[in-house]
Amino acid sequence: MNQFLAKLNIIIASLWVGGMWSMFMVTTVLFNKIPSVYIAGNLAGDMFQFLDYFGFGAGLLILFIQFKALGIGFLKSSVLWVILVMLILIMINYFGIQPIIDAIKVEALPKEVMESVFADRFSTWHGIASIGYLIQCLLGLVLLIKIR
Repeated sequence: MNQFLAKLNIIIASLWVGGMWSMFMVTTVLFNKIPSVYIAGNLAGDMFQFLDYFGFGAGLLILFIQFKALGIGFLKSSVLWVILVMLILIMINYFGIQPIIDAIKVEALPKEVMESVFADRFSTWHGIASIGYLIQCLLGLVLLIKIR
């Protein structure tokens, strides 16, 4: 059973981290191929939201499997702390940063946000979200190395 759980953990982590890194390529293609930045941004936002849901579920599942395999010793594991930081970053983005970005978009209506007076605020918060996402992606690589 432990061998199965170990392999399942690697698969779940690989899907999660691979999905995060693939979003870099997907967003590049979206913004290069879709003529409307507004539509491309909304599609990318929906995809990031799905990835947040998947990541939160995957992180909790990995935590559960690791705890089941290692017992109380898991509390001393670096895998625990990497996943917890990744989950905290998801929560900060989902409950903190994303609502701010959405509010800025609503305030900018009927214009697109980058054509409005809110463009600087939007860029700042989008940059903060991007840095958090990059940190999460790098932690994902650490997770893959540690989980093996």
